[in-house]
Amino acid sequence: MATLTQSPRRAVLVYAFILSGGIWLLLSPYLLGFSWDPNAWWNATLIGASLTLIALLRFANPTGLTGLRWTTVIVALWLMISPFVADYYDIRAAFWSAFIVGALTLIVATSEAASRPLRAR
Repeated sequence: MATLTQSPRRAVLVYAFILSGGIWLLLSPYLLGFSWDPNAWWNATLIGASLTLIALLRFANPTGLTGLRWTTVIVALWLMISPFVADYYDIRAAFWSAFIVGALTLIVATSEAASRPLRAR
């Protein structure tokens, strides 16, 4: 079985994508007009801030903090199911924003988490 090897450049690209998803989630309640719903607003804000923080931490240390790789996968899974758990699945803009960002983040984060990190030199 082939194992992917993670390069620092690849990690930066992955977390640049995740950073953009986090920023989108922070802005989406206002851009998509669902800031009136507290469940959708809190979820988008907290998960957006979490993804942004994770991405910034990984930018600071692309070859370290490997535990954050699987944390990102868990956050992405939460983001996909959160409209049902937090009961805002009937707000289409909030649902699709969470689901699409969650699915894309899950794909990218799983790929990154499955890769073998390089040792810092």
